[in-house]
Amino acid sequence: MPTLSVFMDVPLAQKLEGSLLKTYKQDDCPNKIFLAFRVCMTREGHPWVSSVVPKIRLQIAQDPSLNYEYMPVKGMKSFTEASLQLLFGKHNQVIVENRVGGVHTVGDNGAFQLGAQFLKIWRKDSQIVYIISSKKEPYGLVFQDMGFTVCEYSFWDSKQLCMDPNVLLDVVEQAPHGCIFVIGNIGDCNLTQNQWARLMARMKSKQIFPFFDIPNQGLSTGDLEEDTGFLQYFVSQDFEFFCSQSLSKTFGIYDEGVGILVVVALNNQLLLCVLSQLMKLTQALWLNPPTTGARIITSILCNPALQEEWKQSLKGLVENIMLIKEKVKEKLRLLGTPGSWDHITDQNGPHSYLGLNSQQVEYLVKKKHIYLPKNGRINFTCINAYNIDYITQSIHEAVLSTKGSE
Repeated sequence: MPTLSVFMDVPLAQKLEGSLLKTYKQDDCPNKIFLAFRVCMTREGHPWVSSVVPKIRLQIAQDPSLNYEYMPVKGMKSFTEASLQLLFGKHNQVIVENRVGGVHTVGDNGAFQLGAQFLKIWRKDSQIVYIISSKKEPYGLVFQDMGFTVCEYSFWDSKQLCMDPNVLLDVVEQAPHGCIFVIGNIGDCNLTQNQWARLMARMKSKQIFPFFDIPNQGLSTGDLEEDTGFLQYFVSQDFEFFCSQSLSKTFGIYDEGVGILVVVALNNQLLLCVLSQLMKLTQALWLNPPTTGARIITSILCNPALQEEWKQSLKGLVENIMLIKEKVKEKLRLLGTPGSWDHITDQNGPHSYLGLNSQQVEYLVKKKHIYLPKNGRINFTCINAYNIDYITQSIHEAVLSTKGSE
């Protein structure tokens, strides 16, 4: 008699790589272009790596003092401390007052996995999470799988072609008491002092818990402090919050994803209690965090000369992103493409909105084999000297093809 499998009723799961990438890979067109890569690309079309990283890799490989022993559950202390100083500044009040700490996490979403586990246990009355549209797939799934109700929001105003701070204020106004608010790239909204005051006053009165996402510090404006300056508003108003800080992208070590879950509490005693519970959870999740990526980052951040070289390479990447955006905007202007394209250069960071509608995006995918998300938010580092003319000409044609239907 044949043995019945215990897995008989397990269906084949839908692939998680995304239907857009799957369609792109199946396309036989030799000139196909993918504009939605997560990693930053070089002019030659290869993943960008900071110039200082290969040197450190070699040093670590040849270091006889490394014993490769298991890390503590909390992770590499020097890595966590260096990361926190990068995020807040060495002399920030939360560091001086010893009410901020971190847990060394796995991959780009390990901090969300850990933070969500904690919130599931210790905020049982707050099972609603608001998350920005661009992060719903990687991080929203984490909360959804744990039973949270996930609500989606976006700063982008597709009609005005800009990041609208009023959208954020409206979402907070409508959000229920005690919910969790995952906040990413809030600095792009350019809130006024009055809007900041309104936002935080409403979040505090509703006891909304902020969970920040800092996946690419320095890649937005080229200034490490400016990219995280908005955190000071929340620190100054005595907010307690979580923050996912992932540094893999800013160093170019994508295959060795590593980060920390940052905890800001009102005092050190509360911080220690939260960290103790988080460490208990890490034992069930991964027990021992990876160290290679953490060693690379720590070696660079703790050496002033290497840190300066890293900052310069990061600055060069940001300048190249700005140059690409300027070229795209100028080429569209020279082609006489209808509409204003200033929104392209008004946005910061490698991932920005092109300002195309769904019909125009569909035209690019089906007619031109240029693959981009339905919302038109692309990775501008995927555009280079070899494909920029084809891409801009195709955008021009896409806009003209749908002009009459508007």
